[in-house]
Amino acid sequence: MTDLPPVVAAYLDARDARDHAAALAAFAPDARVVDDGGTYDGTAEIGRWVERSSTQFTYTTTRLGHTVDDDGRVVVQVRIDGDFPGGTATLQQRFALEHGLIAHLEIAP
Repeated sequence: MTDLPPVVAAYLDARDARDHAAALAAFAPDARVVDDGGTYDGTAEIGRWVERSSTQFTYTTTRLGHTVDDDGRVVVQVRIDGDFPGGTATLQQRFALEHGLIAHLEIAP
């Protein structure tokens, strides 16, 4: 299995640690996040999304595996368990990277 690109590993580690500033630092200034029916463009919106999605519910994350394509696209499968509706979810986090930063992140079942 190919190692996770450093910026993706740093982002996931920061999210697990609830370190909002470090998570946001992984994104390009014009990045886009698509999650839970919303789209967040640029670091100001993404910063608010990071904060809200980290504090809205209490949860733990387990990384189940990942793939890294030749074109630099990264897919990380995670299971989250917490006090959100349903209590458990398995999600795909799809990353596109540019210049060593996250340019696009889509989170979906």
